[in-house]
Amino acid sequence: MLTQENQVLARIEPNGRGGTQFLYRVNDYGIAAVTSPQEDVSQIHWRVDVVKYHDNETLQYDLCHTTELADKTLTFRNDKSVNEFLEKAFNYFTELKNLENMLDK
Repeated sequence: MLTQENQVLARIEPNGRGGTQFLYRVNDYGIAAVTSPQEDVSQIHWRVDVVKYHDNETLQYDLCHTTELADKTLTFRNDKSVNEFLEKAFNYFTELKNLENMLDK
């Protein structure tokens, strides 16, 4: 099971391919994690993208492959590795916001 920390939405995968999508958010950035249905439980995997939200009011986002976290869609083979990545990502997004605030001053 994936962490619920910073989770803003859990839903059926929106592109109609089946599976589950979890959206996470820290400030303007977040993570979209999708798992598709698999015939064999040993083949379960997560596709994970860094996203940038359009605004503070909605959950509309664009994929963001320009961060130091990821320059492409990542694939993880188990929940534990996704959770480790999420923890790293949450810290990165918090630090990124702190740096942006320092530059604004």
